[in-house]
Amino acid sequence: MLEEDIRQRIANLRLMLLENSPQPGFARPAARPLAIDDIEGVTEAENRFGTYVLIEKPAEDYVRTGALEDAARIHLGEGRTVPSFVFMDLETTGFSSTPLFLAGTAFVHDGVVRCTQILARDYSEERAVIWALDEVLARHEFCVTFNGKSFDMPYLRERAKYHKVELASAPEQFDLLHAARRRWKHSLPNCKLVTLERHILGRRRIGDVPGWEVPCIYHEFVHTKDARRIRGVLRHNLVDILSMAELFVSLAEATIC
Repeated sequence: MLEEDIRQRIANLRLMLLENSPQPGFARPAARPLAIDDIEGVTEAENRFGTYVLIEKPAEDYVRTGALEDAARIHLGEGRTVPSFVFMDLETTGFSSTPLFLAGTAFVHDGVVRCTQILARDYSEERAVIWALDEVLARHEFCVTFNGKSFDMPYLRERAKYHKVELASAPEQFDLLHAARRRWKHSLPNCKLVTLERHILGRRRIGDVPGWEVPCIYHEFVHTKDARRIRGVLRHNLVDILSMAELFVSLAEATIC
């Protein structure tokens, strides 16, 4: 029975290889390019530095406004009013001195948690993205990041300086990575976001774009204008933001247990 099962698996594998290989005399039709404007929720926006793209999505199905506000009260401690707060995560083309092209944010607007992604369609739109992100941060007193004290915030300041953009925002920072290490460093193998998602939030990412591949996908998108693969980067960034919001709540709950 075991040998028959192995033979069947080999036959299935051969069939898959046959189906995915080009056949003599036949050409597989090329997949239709996807325009960035065809992605759901995309709108073009403009500020003093140019145009860029906004992608807006409601997030109440993932994390409730009340849970976030209760978590903020716990993290800030007694005697402090809950400030307006925003979650932020950047996608960049490297570790330093290279363009950032996507800023994901989540915040409460009109009583609803909303996610907003700010995307540069090419390198020339980076300056407009920085300004747009700064406007979002300036509306909030409290910014939640994952390793933002060491990476996201310094990166934003560096790119703003490069483009001679004067940042108006100066929110108080809450770094989830540092808080997670204080709480779980002795009980988890590490405190990477994917590890926290698995052990604390109880889920795994399926089909996610690996972080090391993100810069290559963006450069390809700038060159081809085909948004099929950049859509995966947008999803990766959105999951990061939603996981940060859920982790913010989980950390608060762990604090009072």
